[in-house]
Amino acid sequence: MKPNVAVVGGGWAGCAAALTLAEAGVAVTLYEASRTLGGRARAVELEGQPLDNGQHILLGAYGQTLQLIERLRPAASPNGLWRLPLSLNQPPDFSLACPRLPAPLHLLAGLLGARGLGWGEKLAAARWAHALLSHADTPDQLSVSQLTRSQPEKLRTLLWHPLCVSALNTPPEIASARVFRDVIRAAFGGRTHHSDLLLPRRDLTALFPAPAAARLFELGGNVRLASRVTSLDAAADAVTLGTRDETAVYSHVILAVAPQHLPALAAQVPALEPVARRVAAYAYQPIATAYFQYDPDFRLPKPFYALADGPAQFVFDRGQSHGQPGLLAFVASAAAELPTDWMDQAAAQLQRIVRAGPPRWCKSIVEKQATYACVPGMARPAVRTAHPRIFLAGDYTAGPYPATLESATRSGVQSAGALLEQP
Repeated sequence: MKPNVAVVGGGWAGCAAALTLAEAGVAVTLYEASRTLGGRARAVELEGQPLDNGQHILLGAYGQTLQLIERLRPAASPNGLWRLPLSLNQPPDFSLACPRLPAPLHLLAGLLGARGLGWGEKLAAARWAHALLSHADTPDQLSVSQLTRSQPEKLRTLLWHPLCVSALNTPPEIASARVFRDVIRAAFGGRTHHSDLLLPRRDLTALFPAPAAARLFELGGNVRLASRVTSLDAAADAVTLGTRDETAVYSHVILAVAPQHLPALAAQVPALEPVARRVAAYAYQPIATAYFQYDPDFRLPKPFYALADGPAQFVFDRGQSHGQPGLLAFVASAAAELPTDWMDQAAAQLQRIVRAGPPRWCKSIVEKQATYACVPGMARPAVRTAHPRIFLAGDYTAGPYPATLESATRSGVQSAGALLEQP
């Protein structure tokens, strides 16, 4: 039977899987429950402005994601990502900038030159980072808070724990030390540019999912928006999907839905019940993004800042990145206990850095299940399942990174590759 594959879920994982299959000559239909591709990293509109459901930042180490974005970019169009050497600026308490030296010397030089730290703290940070990059083992049950307990409290507060929250979207007290180590190694243990920070210059749907869908159409594939798959019936030789309007039969299916939506589908297939039970036990962490529109003449001195003593960890100037003058995005990760007045507090955090004046409007978007809690010993399923015709794709599948765009696109490409390898 000639392969005819359904990819369920039009997020970054699903789009990567569908694109990989279509480029291999496989007939693909991509199902997406909403009217917008991108999943938990998609375009939205507020106050007439094209925005995102959450402000994202990518690492230079995210090779799969960057390769896909660049490959689909038309030759005449500008780069959709703004590459910046790693720097963390949290005025007036702390700043760190990594020079263009070979890795990991650039990190060590950055730590030794950091402002706001004493020499004892700088040396402690440099030694600890060198040990983390050099030693092979980190116990799987260790939390980030336990991993960093030998570090001075100032380093934990200003550097390591904020990095943990922004990378894993999980509080350091319960975050996986092993995954945190893998992120640090990916950023600082390879090439210098792997630690670069890349800010999107366009909305997240336009950055990859929309170009992937356009390429899918060119190759004869289908994209069905506002089409939620509700039933899954898997036989030995085919898989039948059901939506509100129709049923369709496919040779294979890739389930690329968010992990919180997987159990409802997977539980319908006896062979997938163990995976459904495992994923159903996941806990989740929210991410809140607040958009503030200030006077169009206002801009931050830098593209973004780290923030201290408040609910928000970062503020980004979308005037500089997206050409939206005066528009700032505040991000509060691991925001499980977000106060009701958190936007007022975030604005006060900004006032400690720069006088922005009163905003013209402000809106917030809270993704209550933005990512799974990346905890120690977490069991993440493989892209292959116990049923030979069903595969998984998503940032929750087995891999070195937490819930990131890189985890999503990697899993999509791997899932499609596993399907194509079948005899």
